Amino acid sequence: MPRRLISTDLDGTIVFNGTISLRDREAMARWRAAGNLLVINTGRSVSALEHVVVPMGLEFDNAILYTGAAIVDEDIRVRYSTALPAGVVEDILDFVEGAPGVTVFTTGLDEDLLVYDTIGSGSELLTLFRPATRRELDGREVIGVPMRFTDPEMAARTETYLHRRWEGQAVGFRNQDFIDVVPASASKGSGLRQLVASLAGPPAGEASGEGTFGTGVAGGAGEATTGVASEATAGGSVGLGVGSGPLEPVETWSIGDSWNDISMHAAADHSYALPWSPPEVVAQCDGTVSSLADLIDSLMGRPTL
Repeated sequence: MPRRLISTDLDGTIVFNGTISLRDREAMARWRAAGNLLVINTGRSVSALEHVVVPMGLEFDNAILYTGAAIVDEDIRVRYSTALPAGVVEDILDFVEGAPGVTVFTTGLDEDLLVYDTIGSGSELLTLFRPATRRELDGREVIGVPMRFTDPEMAARTETYLHRRWEGQAVGFRNQDFIDVVPASASKGSGLRQLVASLAGPPAGEASGEGTFGTGVAGGAGEATTGVASEATAGGSVGLGVGSGPLEPVETWSIGDSWNDISMHAAADHSYALPWSPPEVVAQCDGTVSSLADLIDSLMGRPTL
C-alpha cells in the first residue's frame, strides 16, 4: 500500500483571519495519527509559518515554503532552500518606484522585511515584516519578494516586466492580491515533487538531482512564467537521509484555492480546489471540497458535513 500524503495550502484554504478552525485541526491530527503524511505548501516564509502554526500547536511532517523555494521538516529546520539572483529586489523596487497602491516585501530564512509601501496595509500578516531601507538589503540573501497590489493593471504590468527582464531566473505567482516572486526553478509543484521523490526514492547518497535536498542560488533553470513555473530542481544536492532501502510509493492529494496552487495540483495524484477558487484553478483539479476536514473525512471513510 502506498503511503498517503496531503499537501495543503494555508491562506484562503485552511487559514482565515489568522487562524485554523478546530474542525480542520482535529482532522489533520486524525490524518497523521493514522500514519499518513501532512505537508503544508505555502508562499509563507519560515517566520510567517511559525506565526500561524506554533500558537495552535499544529503538527505536520514537512512544509514547502516560499512557493517551493524552501522545504523544512516537522521542527521547521530548513532542509532545502534556493535564493533569488542578486539584483532582482533592487530592479523590482526601481520598477515600482513612485507607483501608488504597491507594497514590496522581502523574505529570507532569518528575517522578513517591508521595503516599499504606498498602501499602508495593517493586516495581521503584514505586521510580521520589519520596515527597512534599501541599504539594509546589501549582502542579504533574499528567497522571495511578495508584492501586494491594489491596482490590477499595475500588477499586470509588473508581471510582464518580470517575465521579460528575469525570464529563467525569477518568476511571479499570483496569490489573491499578491504576486510572490521566487527563483524560476521554484513552484509549489516542484517542491512537492522534490519532497515526494525524497520520501519514495533510494536513501541519501544513492540518488542525485530531484529527490535530494540542497541549497543554491537560482539562475537560468526553467522558463519563468506567471502562474505555472518550471518544475526543474535548483541548487546543489545534499541528501535528505530518509532511511535505508527503497521506501513505499507515495500517493498524493492536494488542496488549495488560488492561482499559485495550480502547479501543486498538477504535481499531485488527486487535486481539489475550494468553492471560492477562481475558475482557472478549479479547471486544473479533480473536483472541489468545502474544507480540508471534508477531504480528510472522505479519505478516511468518515461522513462529511
